[in-house]
Amino acid sequence: MAERYPEIEAPIVMDPTEARINQLFDQLVLCLNTRRVELIREFREKREGRRATTSGREQTIRQLQESKANLQSQIEENILHSMRERMIEEMDDKMRELQVTVRETEVLFQYDAQQIEKNISVLGQLIERDIIQTPNYSALQQPSISVGKEGTDEGELKYAFGVVFDENTQLIYLLHGYILCSISVFSVTGEFIKTVCKGMFMFPGDMDMSGEDVYVSDFLSDSIYIYHSKLPDFYLVTKVGKKGNGVGEFNHPYGLAVSTDGSVFVADKNNHRIAVMKVYLKHQHYITHYTMTEPQDVKLLDGFIVSGEKLRSFITCSEQGNAQDEGPNTFCFDEKQNIQIGDVIDRNIKVFSLDGDLLHTLGDTQDDDKRIVPNGIVVTNSNKIICSSLGTNFGLHIFSQRTREILLILN
Repeated sequence: MAERYPEIEAPIVMDPTEARINQLFDQLVLCLNTRRVELIREFREKREGRRATTSGREQTIRQLQESKANLQSQIEENILHSMRERMIEEMDDKMRELQVTVRETEVLFQYDAQQIEKNISVLGQLIERDIIQTPNYSALQQPSISVGKEGTDEGELKYAFGVVFDENTQLIYLLHGYILCSISVFSVTGEFIKTVCKGMFMFPGDMDMSGEDVYVSDFLSDSIYIYHSKLPDFYLVTKVGKKGNGVGEFNHPYGLAVSTDGSVFVADKNNHRIAVMKVYLKHQHYITHYTMTEPQDVKLLDGFIVSGEKLRSFITCSEQGNAQDEGPNTFCFDEKQNIQIGDVIDRNIKVFSLDGDLLHTLGDTQDDDKRIVPNGIVVTNSNKIICSSLGTNFGLHIFSQRTREILLILN
């Protein structure tokens, strides 16, 4: 029997207003800290330049004073009597000009400091006005792009499951289960590019991406793969796992997520646990709980682990009004921590707040030819919502919108 670890307390859900204030405050602090570092650097550069200029002028003044003293000494010795008054006046004029320049430099330095303080204030005001972009769900009722058709040829789709988006290359990776057992690569505008990893899996279920590495779960072979995504070809980095409930073993692993430090979290469905692995799939520990039964998907939210099992409560009834027996296939978060849940029974995407309030429904239609069965969802940094679909509308669907842009000009 697998060792069970202490229960993990669920994260305390903050009041939306308080969370919003904290989020805006954190962004303000981050923005101001970044700008503070820049201002300190600018201040030091200006100070060093001012010191160098002042030092040169002070040296010139000392030299003039020494020359004046020498001339006075020579005059006392009856040398250059005819030039004495004129030369002294010229040196006095130069000293006055240098003193005026020093005062002008001080005034300019104070003006620069005032402008920097003004720019910091402008940044703070803009953050307070809420410039954080978030998907405009009310404008995303139907996909703006739907590509692919049912089939097994190049570019055709069959049992599309997980989907990931590479922000660096702007490429979409779509995982095929069952017959195709491969990964199709599309552009962000929906053009088919290439099929990779043909015949490499038995029945893949989900995938995630970290850098150029693609992580794939195969619930039929009870294995986890890492592939390096260097087009035109992928190559296998490592593979771990076999059927069982011991260390390094799985029983129908499905959803997975990769953290920024390279940790991998796998929903080990039939073992009723979350497997945690370090870099290159080295086993670390398991997360278990007496309420966790058959977790199907797993995501990370501010360091907390959220499984698909816990999200069942967000979907309350099917389109016939009956309580659902099964939880959602997949889910993800947007930048404001709203939850997009793929509802395979109602055949749409439901958007909930962390408090469980239903905010929007996407892809909801009475036209059977256009209905989607979302089996994989991802929200990009540019607020596109990408999902793979089963059912009568096989394909890759992209919900996109125009987002508000703000141009900040600092004087």
